[in-house]
This record gives sequence, C-alpha cells and structure tokens, in this order.
Amino acid sequence: MASEETRQTKQFSGDLNALAGNVMAAVGMADVIRTTMGPRGLDKLLVDQMGNRVITNDGYTVLVSLKTSHPVSRLLVEIAERQEMNVGDGTTSTVIMAAEMLKEGYRMTSECGIHPSRILSELDEGVDIVAEYLNNIQIQIESLKDPKVKDILKTATASKLDGRQLSDHIMLAANHLGPQNRTDLRHGILLLRRLGDDVFVDGIAIEAIPQEISVVNYISNPKVCFIKGSLEFPLPGTQIEDNERHDTERKILMDALVKNGVNVVLTSAPNIDNTFKMELLARNIALIRLSMEELVLFSRSLETPAVYGSQIVSGIVPPCFEADSIELDEDKNLTILRAPNSGVAATLIIGGATTETSKERMRTCIDGICGLHYALKGGVVPGGGVAELNAARYLEKKMMDGNSQSIGCGILVKGLESISRQILDNAGYNGYEMMVRLRSQPDGIGVDVATGDFINMVDSGIVDSRITKMHAIQIAVHIVKTILKIDRNLLKDDPKEGMN
Repeated sequence: MASEETRQTKQFSGDLNALAGNVMAAVGMADVIRTTMGPRGLDKLLVDQMGNRVITNDGYTVLVSLKTSHPVSRLLVEIAERQEMNVGDGTTSTVIMAAEMLKEGYRMTSECGIHPSRILSELDEGVDIVAEYLNNIQIQIESLKDPKVKDILKTATASKLDGRQLSDHIMLAANHLGPQNRTDLRHGILLLRRLGDDVFVDGIAIEAIPQEISVVNYISNPKVCFIKGSLEFPLPGTQIEDNERHDTERKILMDALVKNGVNVVLTSAPNIDNTFKMELLARNIALIRLSMEELVLFSRSLETPAVYGSQIVSGIVPPCFEADSIELDEDKNLTILRAPNSGVAATLIIGGATTETSKERMRTCIDGICGLHYALKGGVVPGGGVAELNAARYLEKKMMDGNSQSIGCGILVKGLESISRQILDNAGYNGYEMMVRLRSQPDGIGVDVATGDFINMVDSGIVDSRITKMHAIQIAVHIVKTILKIDRNLLKDDPKEGMN
C-alpha cells in the first residue's frame, strides 16, 4: 500500500507546476471579491475601456466583468453564472470556499504527497454529512406571514445598495402573492428597470402604451400575442409564391389573429407596415412596440412563446396569454394587465438616478427575492457564516467518532470555516482570533459585527436560505474537484491554422 501511494505521488509530482498555476488563478479571483462579503463588505469600482463606471459589491457582477485570459479563471466565471442562474445568490461564498479548499488541497498534494483522486472521493462524503446537518437544523417558513420573512429579506439585502428600502418594496410585492397561497417569488414578481423613482404595480406592467390608446376602451378580456422579427411585408421566411405576396401575407396574418381572438399584440418589430397598423386599429387590436430584450422578458415571465409573423402565416396557431383586464397609466407610460391566475402577480419597476445605479438596485432586489423564494421552499439556517461553521464542527465530530482520517473532509472543513472568518475580517475584527472564541460557543451563536458580542443568530433575525447555502457548498466542491483533477494545461491545435 505504501509503495503504491509513493508511486502515485511520484507520478503526480512532475505536474505540480500546472496545479499550482491553476490554484493560484482561482485564489486570485477569490481575492478580488472576498472583501465584498458580509454587512460591512466593501464595493468595487469597475471601469471599462470607454470609461463607463460601475460601483458594486455583488460578487457575480464583479466576476463576469473581469478581463481574464486564464482558463481556470474563465471556468470560475462560467460556474458563477450557473450559481446565479440556479439560485440567484451565493456566488461570493462559493468562490471563497473553493479557494480555501484549493489552497489546502494543493498543500496536501505538494507537501504530503496525497494523490488528488483520494481527496475527491472523500470530499463527496463530507458534502453528504454537511447536507445532513443543514437538513437537521433548518427552520421551515410556513407562509409569507411568518415573522422571519422580514429577517430573510434584511439579511439578503443588508450589504446591498438601498437594501432596507428595497426589502420593503419586495415585501409589498410578496404580500400580493400571500392571499393566493403562493411562494414562487422568482416567477410571481416581475422586475423591470428604468431611470427615476421606484414604482410598484399590482399586476403585469409593460413600460409602453399602445400606438393608438383609444383602442383599449374596446378590450374587455385581453388576449396577448408576442410577435418578434419584421412586420413589413413581404415577410422574410415565408413560402408564398404570389405576385401580390405582401397583400396575401398581410391578410393571412390578420385573419389568424382575429380567428384566435387576439386583441393585444406585443412586438419587437423595428418597422411595421402602415396598412397592417390601420387594419389592427380597425379591428380594435392594440399594438405595443417593445425592445427585443423586453419582449423576451415578458415572453418568459408569462410562459408564452414569441413567434415570427412568418410562422403564423405558415399555419402555426399564435400562442396567447389571457388576462382579465387591461388599463393604461399614461402619466407613467405604463400598460397594466391584470391576471390573478397567471404566473406574475405584481411588478416592481426599479428606478435610479443613473443607469448604473438602477442596475445595482435591481441586483439588490434579485438577491432579496431569490433569498426569500428559496427560504420558503427549503427553510432557513443561521446566517453570518454560522451555519457553515457549525456544519464544519459537526463534520469534525463525525470524523472523530468514526476514527476517520479523511483528508477530503478536513479540506471541506477549511472551506466551511472561511465564510465566518472572512465576514469578521471585513467587519474590522481579527478573523482568526474571533474564530477561536466562536468555536467554543454553542451551535447557532455568532458575532454581532456592530458590537462584537456573541448573539443567537436566528433570534437576532440573521438567517439565510438553506437551499442557497447548500448549493454554494456543492458548487464550491465541484470547482475543487474540477481543478485538482487537472494535472497538465495543454494548448489545443487549431485545424484552421494548419490549413492556412
């Protein structure tokens, strides 16, 4: 057994330079965003080549904005995008935990001769034990009326721009889901962004009004169709062979809309045929023009596919979204659809003094909504890195009880402990010193960063979504397993260069 381990160590030691470079790239990315973590986290100023500025402490925004060429750094950015897409938060925690585990994993490989394959298998065992612990301590949130709902929003938005104000807006929107006994906040609240003041709308708000507003008076039960692409005839992509093709297509498209009861058309068409516009008006069909980005947003939010006009002309039945009523707010340039049984119950239009400010405030809302959404779905655990710290202690106890010398679990412990330490460092404390004192405290006890006192995190309203935390841990371990398993970086041959 010893000779086999020695053989594996010698086999791997020749490629430690590649591993060291990859680990350093990952740690470098973590170092960029680690000071953004926690309620006292700092901001980053991002400046592009045109001089445009963004001030943010959102780890995901910073990572995707960085200009990097190292393949491991780019891999981290891709994984951060996956984390953001899946749970909407936890990117900073993921990258920091991964960096700490990679440093320890490299040390075990380079100094102790431990082969990476052994570490990888033991990491999975540790994740299962951590998941077991978090499941045991989770506190279920029964409904949006639970007092902890406000605590969740407060924790999720504490370090963000206008977090307190925007958490109140989110709470207002969430209350419109409560009477319907719904908890799918990620889909139930539609987020839009513009310059100016914040606007809350009870219903589905569209930041545009019909080209002819009087037609709304004739619409009682809106039936909305999303049309993308050109609405100039002849349409691109149709197969009609006719000298008067434009007239034929216009008639087929209009007949299809009327036959299917469509009375509101949302389109991203840059130019619209004037005769077609007049025919829509004659049939009391409202026409609202949006950008392609807005059309895609509404199409996804309302789960109604957007189609090309040529597809309808070719015989496809236009997909439609049905609402109960439609009204206009001309002062705010809004068209409002009310559809209580649809996926969207309310709209938050996030304002700001500048475009970048509104974007940053939008990210604050996304963090708050996602945190509350997954808390309702999977319960909450103590925040402030305390759940991870307690999970590390539980994992160590399991190892001791089983007389285990699991190196992978030991590496996972290092990653879990890094969250509390980083939050304390960012708050101005000596993280290592405070961690020594924290380890002697019972489960659920953390540090009030404002006073330095030990507090019960749950009782003090500092809680996080269990699902978000567990997903961050799993993705961090995935990063570690991916990078530690790479023993050589190779440059691929480009077939095109050979041809040239």
